[in-house]
Amino acid sequence: MKLIAKYFIILTFLVATQTGFSQVAAPYQVGTWQGFRTCAISYTFDDGCAGQFTKAIPIFDEAGYKLTLFTISSWIKDWTDLKNAALSGHEVANHTDTHPNLTGMAVDKQEAELKTCNDLINLNVTNQQCLTMAYPYCVKGNDALHKKYFIVARGCQGFIEGKTPGDMMNVSSIMCGAVGSVKLVKDFKGKADQAANQKGWLVYLIHGIDNDGGYSPLSSDTLKASLQYLKANDAKFWVSTFGNIGRYVKERNCVSVKETLVSDASISIAVTDTLKKDDWYNFPLTFRRTLPAGWASATITQNGKPVHSSVIEVSSVKYLQFEAVPDGGTVVISKADATGLNDLNDFQKGRNLRVWIDGNSLLFKVPVSCLPYPTLSLFSSNGMLVNSFNHCQIDGGIGKVSLETMRKSEVLLVRLSDNQSTWSSQIFIQK
Repeated sequence: MKLIAKYFIILTFLVATQTGFSQVAAPYQVGTWQGFRTCAISYTFDDGCAGQFTKAIPIFDEAGYKLTLFTISSWIKDWTDLKNAALSGHEVANHTDTHPNLTGMAVDKQEAELKTCNDLINLNVTNQQCLTMAYPYCVKGNDALHKKYFIVARGCQGFIEGKTPGDMMNVSSIMCGAVGSVKLVKDFKGKADQAANQKGWLVYLIHGIDNDGGYSPLSSDTLKASLQYLKANDAKFWVSTFGNIGRYVKERNCVSVKETLVSDASISIAVTDTLKKDDWYNFPLTFRRTLPAGWASATITQNGKPVHSSVIEVSSVKYLQFEAVPDGGTVVISKADATGLNDLNDFQKGRNLRVWIDGNSLLFKVPVSCLPYPTLSLFSSNGMLVNSFNHCQIDGGIGKVSLETMRKSEVLLVRLSDNQSTWSSQIFIQK
């Protein structure tokens, strides 16, 4: 009996250290991955090979995905390409200053390699903070140093991680290209499907692109085709930077949700975590809450600012799905108008919003006079509210919302509002 109790205590400790005591209970859920997708995938690139900038980044920009560039700081003569990559949302991260083998290196010299690289990246790339690294030659150094400077670090053990890696300071990656195990489009598709089956985190390691002279070159056509496959299955695959997925994992594993004020028209909640460095851990998690009885929709804010949210239906149950940053301020869920569009004739007369379909997304041209943080609402042809997006993704004057939860064929009435003006349109979706 004592032996059983001993094993139970050990098991409890192991589970607790992996989960960090996440406390999210009904009616709330936290997504294992952003958007409640099935798995996560990161594309990481080492050594700053030329094709990464001329070929890979344009391919990722076209797909709307972000990659991670592990940078050797002493090799950089002109930081322009890295600055531009960061401005587009790609991650510039640490691959040491001179690319040494850390095995047996004195601790002070290891720290100099890490700190010098971090300092130079942060000095030259000012719109993000360098908080992740990849080990040269895949050899891990002093663990205490890694934890001092980074939230997550990458090795290359060749397997797909689970939803929580066993060692966040040595996350496995899989080599791609001529000398890697992933060379062809079918290899990328196979690994992505395997990651989905495991509900885990797949990290790719890439060097050269085409004929740029980099190690283990990968065809840019193959790279593009791999992203097209992921894009076509966007509801399944979350593609993001190594750092953002690392943040998500650590925040998700120790987040708590607590309702602090409840009324018929609103619910206030506190979303917190046990991580000490809020400037490091500031990535939004995805939550769901069952839609309160009598509510058709809701508007959601955090710290007074709208957050991305929508009403979705899963197994005939309606949920509010929204994003919130742990320790980012109070989240307020407010009941929205349940009557939908009251006057369809006025709506039809006022159509002045340009909308179109791209894959599984609805895109719209944001009017010049539109204020920041507009709300896009979708209505059925009889005027009932179908979905509402309170903080639309906008890039270069173009807004984008997902149609993944929409029915296969229907006419949608589209309304964009910034609380001062309203624009509208109508579109037929066929999936």
